[in-house]
Amino acid sequence: MNKIWLILLIAITMMAAGCSGDDAETTTYTDDDVEITVTTPEDAENEWCPVGTTWQASNPQTGESMDMEIVGTEVIDGVTLCKAVVEIEPVTEDIAKIEYLWSEEAEMVIWTSYDASGNVKSEMSIIDEVMTITDENGQVMTFDMNEQ
Repeated sequence: MNKIWLILLIAITMMAAGCSGDDAETTTYTDDDVEITVTTPEDAENEWCPVGTTWQASNPQTGESMDMEIVGTEVIDGVTLCKAVVEIEPVTEDIAKIEYLWSEEAEMVIWTSYDASGNVKSEMSIIDEVMTITDENGQVMTFDMNEQ
């Protein structure tokens, strides 16, 4: 499952950068037994937030899968963020769903993970170069990304 997490991170980074391949086609490839399919609507060409883009990864040997879709935008603190939703099957480490939001220049990023009942498991945000991580118990850790 760690391999799927790595592939998910790479796919999200590619989508955030607008590099998910030919926008009018579905692309499928296999990497270490994980089949990955990326589909981007034709009308989303050259958009930084290509709504309707989907990314699916599955491992036929284990039955594990992740499905992600860019569902729209949200405005938080006056900043427009692109929003993707990731569904995980089977639930891994009690995480069934992740909402991922990012700004066009990636100066603001928010990850929120949920359990199967829809309860928040954790949240990670990077806002004004400060990373804040909040766990399911409300414990908060903050890191200034400018400090060495």
